[in-house]
Amino acid sequence: MTSARRSAHQRKVAIASADAEAGMPAVPSEDEIEEAKSPLYVSLLGSALSRGAFTADACSEENIPVQNNPRPLRRLMGDKAEYWVNGSGDLLHMKFVARLDFHGQYSRLGPYFNLFDSGIDVASLRKTRAQFELHFLAPEDEDSGDYPQEALEMSCRVLDTLSALTTDIEDTRNAGIPEAEHPAMSGFVRAYTRESKDCFVLVVQSEPLFKDLPKEGTAVPRISRQDIGKLGVLLSPSKAKQLAQASAAARSSRAANTSNHGEFLRIRDLHDPDNRYSGLGSLRETKVECPEVRDDKGLLIHPREYGIKLARARFVEVEVYLKLWNIGKSDKDEVTERERYGSRNYQLILRRMQLLPSMEYTMARMLAKGKRKASEDLGSPSPVKRPSGITSEDKEMEDL
Repeated sequence: MTSARRSAHQRKVAIASADAEAGMPAVPSEDEIEEAKSPLYVSLLGSALSRGAFTADACSEENIPVQNNPRPLRRLMGDKAEYWVNGSGDLLHMKFVARLDFHGQYSRLGPYFNLFDSGIDVASLRKTRAQFELHFLAPEDEDSGDYPQEALEMSCRVLDTLSALTTDIEDTRNAGIPEAEHPAMSGFVRAYTRESKDCFVLVVQSEPLFKDLPKEGTAVPRISRQDIGKLGVLLSPSKAKQLAQASAAARSSRAANTSNHGEFLRIRDLHDPDNRYSGLGSLRETKVECPEVRDDKGLLIHPREYGIKLARARFVEVEVYLKLWNIGKSDKDEVTERERYGSRNYQLILRRMQLLPSMEYTMARMLAKGKRKASEDLGSPSPVKRPSGITSEDKEMEDL
């Protein structure tokens, strides 16, 4: 400890002793204050200060241009949706902290994810995704004592930015159109009311969980020259469809077996309390894709473990990208009167999720604290060399 810091520390000790003798509460030392900061506080602050966090600069017009945004990225994304890009023209990512509500009304993390209660077929499997309900951090939350100001400001910034992006699109594309003919709109944020409390929440979806599926449409027999005459039966459309499903399942299995990740699961390995997957036949061999969701130690959580590991989780660091689907007008009988004029569906797609508190941030703080203490004990006035693994964004954490 340097002489200046030692003198300051001694003065605080003297003041604390005098207060104690006078019957007043002792003034906690710097070390006592630092030790009182919870792992959640440290992780939330570490995330808010980390590289790529959604800071004030990240929401500027320079980083999220207004012109030609959103735009189609067919070659990159492979669909007809529109995506927001950053100032460099790359896919825009937003990284922020939030509360995860496993039991919320928009959460779809059970054994069947976002599948409807009716039967399961290839078409429904193709749209199957995990769906996460996220709440913004608010000063009135029960755990708000563990929220650093930087994390609270980030929540406001994310809500304001997503609302502003939605407003820009709606105002621009509805200009000159009678309000009664505006397309239906499903925004980034959803209204939520529980126990007389109202707030806005986010709904974040994963990428599709099942990708190696047979193509839909008319069943056309797909036979190689080497297989001519080997089937031994006259194919029908239904048999050709079964053959296509078996072929897709085989491809999925081969891809999983040759994966560099080593561990994989198929549909047949998922929890199936209502036996809804049991009737899928060869489709049960389809590989289950694993979104980038990691526990507090940084280990990947498989979708079949969501019901256990995410049910206990409360806080997350999440990184998403922004997507917009435009649905044209329809004269079909089953659409609502509002949907006849089309719809716009704003989506947040999961890129990565990390449960908090996490060892990544708590260990970084411990390393920084240990290095600083060692430097003080040596009385070295020179700048502390940061240990490997601590980035420049973690510098602020050395003063925690």
